[in-house]
Amino acid sequence: MKKTAFITGASSGIGRATAVALAQAGFQLVITGRRRERLEELAQQVAPTPVHILTFDVRDRAAVEAAVAKLPAEFQHVDVLINNAGNAHGLSPIQ
Repeated sequence: MKKTAFITGASSGIGRATAVALAQAGFQLVITGRRRERLEELAQQVAPTPVHILTFDVRDRAAVEAAVAKLPAEFQHVDVLINNAGNAHGLSPIQ
């Protein structure tokens, strides 16, 4: 059985790059984010790696719990968690 990596914030940046690297290392992926179309593009990019997409905002605890509760059996054992989702605050220049 393949090991499973669960990656939040996988639709862009570090999360996306991490998903690609873990797919290349032989992991199957649970990728999450708010923008389903970007997650679908990522799933196509890493094919034939098994991928399960979850679309939610990590700030909504009920949505996260509901999505995780519906994971297919083959994705329920998570070996690696990359908790990458976040918000950018304080983007003004440092003076």
